[in-house]
Amino acid sequence: LDWQVSLSGSLRHWTNDPIIALTPGDLILAWANLGSLIEGSLKTLLSVYYEDYIVDTVNLKKSGAYHNKKDVPLDPDGLTLGPLRKYCQSRKLLDDEGDALVELVHQRRNAIHAFEDTSIGNSQEFEIAVRRYFSLLMKIDSSLPYPNFR
Repeated sequence: LDWQVSLSGSLRHWTNDPIIALTPGDLILAWANLGSLIEGSLKTLLSVYYEDYIVDTVNLKKSGAYHNKKDVPLDPDGLTLGPLRKYCQSRKLLDDEGDALVELVHQRRNAIHAFEDTSIGNSQEFEIAVRRYFSLLMKIDSSLPYPNFR
């Protein structure tokens, strides 16, 4: 979780006002940065509701969040963005906009591993995705319980 703060600060490297076209390398790194933030946010959500998550065998198996050889669920921290997205879909934890964002960022950030040519979008698309991430983050935040310190 400590790195989430630093990764959030790193977004400033990729966003400009006015929007300036990023080089392909910078754009790939920008998507990887945003993907890590989304992944961490979803893992945080599932970790807070860990007791519900860990017993949800049907949805865990459906989403690939289950270690079949050991017949145990994978902890949220052990999941990649694909299974995280599938699990959130199966539990309806994301609305359509949030799900579309996770899918887009997952596709774009995977360009960092690609040997073949794959779409990395453009700087404008990335800026829009960052704004949508903020919206997703606010939705996740509003679903988290906070202690009452009265």
